Amino acid sequence: MSTESSIALSDPKSIEANPFRAAQELASMVSRAAIGKFDDIAIQAAILYALENKASFGECGVIVESLARARGLYPYIANDDLSVRDELALEAHRPNGMTDVVLHRKQAEVYQRLLNGESIVLSAPTSFGKSLLIDALIASKKYRNIAVVVPTIALIDETRRRLAERFGRDFKLLTHPTQKLETNNIFVMTQERVLDVDNLPKIDLFVIDEFYKLDPRQDIDRALLLNQALHRLLKTGAQFYMLGPSIKQIPDGLANLTGSSFVDTDYATVVTEQVHVHTGEGDSKGTLIELCRALNDSTLIYCASPASARRVATALAAAGVGSDGGRLKGAYDWLAANYHPDWAVARGFLTGIGVHHGKVPRALAQYAVRQFNKGQLPFLVCTSTLIEGVNTKAKNVIVFDNRVAQKKFDFFTFNNIRGRSGRMLRHFVGRVFLFNTPPQEDLPFVDIPLVNQDDSTPESLLIQLDDEFLSPRSRARIDALEAHSLLSFEVLRSNAGIDPAAQNDLAKHLQAQGSAGFANLRWTGFPDYDQLKYTCELIWKFFIGKKRIGGGVVSGSQLALKLNRLAKARSVKGLIVRELAEQESPDADRAVEDVLDFVRTWAGFHFPRYLMALHRIQEAIYRDWLGTAGDYSAYAASVENMFSTSGLVALDEYGVPLQIAEKLRPHFAAHDTVDEALEQLRRIDIQRVKGLTEFEQELVLDAKTGLGLHVQLRNVPTFD
Repeated sequence: MSTESSIALSDPKSIEANPFRAAQELASMVSRAAIGKFDDIAIQAAILYALENKASFGECGVIVESLARARGLYPYIANDDLSVRDELALEAHRPNGMTDVVLHRKQAEVYQRLLNGESIVLSAPTSFGKSLLIDALIASKKYRNIAVVVPTIALIDETRRRLAERFGRDFKLLTHPTQKLETNNIFVMTQERVLDVDNLPKIDLFVIDEFYKLDPRQDIDRALLLNQALHRLLKTGAQFYMLGPSIKQIPDGLANLTGSSFVDTDYATVVTEQVHVHTGEGDSKGTLIELCRALNDSTLIYCASPASARRVATALAAAGVGSDGGRLKGAYDWLAANYHPDWAVARGFLTGIGVHHGKVPRALAQYAVRQFNKGQLPFLVCTSTLIEGVNTKAKNVIVFDNRVAQKKFDFFTFNNIRGRSGRMLRHFVGRVFLFNTPPQEDLPFVDIPLVNQDDSTPESLLIQLDDEFLSPRSRARIDALEAHSLLSFEVLRSNAGIDPAAQNDLAKHLQAQGSAGFANLRWTGFPDYDQLKYTCELIWKFFIGKKRIGGGVVSGSQLALKLNRLAKARSVKGLIVRELAEQESPDADRAVEDVLDFVRTWAGFHFPRYLMALHRIQEAIYRDWLGTAGDYSAYAASVENMFSTSGLVALDEYGVPLQIAEKLRPHFAAHDTVDEALEQLRRIDIQRVKGLTEFEQELVLDAKTGLGLHVQLRNVPTFD
């Protein structure tokens, strides 16, 4: 198919000049494509352009619909005027138990194979509708216990909300390892949480979203934990479905190990137009401002980092781009009061420029995406945290930076970013505006250390694997480790993701320090400052070393100082006030985001895990030697929960920030656990809670709605 034909079909005036000829040309392309005379991708694009401009075809629009059906784009052409033949074709593409859904041709092919019990790894474009197949499988009622592993907590919320709306009456949705099981369960968790589930039931189906994250070249620590989670789920013998964006190849060993199939398709449901933006005299921000002024549809603006996103959002707001007349002033007022009035994220709600990055509290990031999808925020400035799986209804994507943090992105990452433009059933055509030359086209081979073991595969993964998953060389490495390990394998394995050699080095250090070390590690409950500093310095020396974790911490002593301040302040606002007071030139953005980065990165994740690893190691050494040991579990839990309860803190993931959850506390009965807090949230009458602003009420009500219609399931008949 010629480029000129695509351009003609993308131009309504060209079509209107001779609708019949345009339809005739399109029909000829489709017919010749069937015998290999035209490029299949180009034909698909032509059909999608024609659907975008169907009104310009007038009475010939029925021809466009017929050709769309011939290409298998059934979701786009369902209407009340179909022939019996077309109605039958539509019903054949409707998944069992989902009367409101029609699959396109390639979706239906994959769905049928999955329904027949096959395990599939699917590589497909972002607009393919890969996640919809998860819903279709659940609706089939073939599975009682399902695990859906997602890469981020943001994607936990999106996935949970979607599944709760459809299946909340039939399944309990579990997002935390401590939640109790019902008869039928769907686990929606990150890999870390899957590994923390003590008693995993018999899993019938598991899903790994964004499976490319199994490759350690992306993020070695999290990749190894995802490989470990995959190992745990494979041991259940469950059928699986892995999905991700366009991938070239995966290890053959996965198919050999599991009998699964790799399906690679470029079947698209959205056309992506790329527009190269020329910046005048290097004034990229000025060019961006003018571009945004010319755009009328929802637009994502990709930036390399939170700092870049902040600068872009500030520049757009200063230029008056996106101003919404204060429709989200309630959100601004709340953020101003609880964080700082000059924080760029807060100002964004006032100016119509949303900001989404990894330092924004989860409930507020979710709120920004919802407002963007509703059209209340015409622009959403984001980093890679929004690109990894979170669905938006963006017509346009502006790729302002060509990096992720300090590293230039590769073609795979670029492909993932531009795939956010357009959305099946929302936009036929998406536009991507490029401020830099895109990387060379080269889709990756995804390495999976679990099945592709070599001498570089870390022992922290190998030690977690059962014998049948180990290669002979890996088995020999584990035997050698076991022969020389000071710590038992039980201790080494319980500290998932931490290098066994580092654990043994720490154990040897504790032995060498003798009673001097024990004096600083024998604490229980909460440590004094000297004990905390000693503990943090051990963690840093043996577990962190030269790793760059971020979170505003560069040493063990600094970690102790920040933890001590958190314990005294017990609120984000208190930490922000102190941070600002210590800055030579007060910078609200830097103060707020440094505090939030520390709270999420260290207090909410890394420190509790490393502290409990130290707890197990010192217990193994001192208990045998002295008959007593320290106990750090209470302090680890307190830090992780911001010195509140795990139930109230968990509500942030469901859309209720901790500041609002604390206001609800007097109206809750038991709320210490996640299940208890969710039940209280489900039952609360918001009208009886005094002192909530309209914005706070909106967040609470939205969170209640997002819980779905879950009921007690013990009396629900089990599925066949």
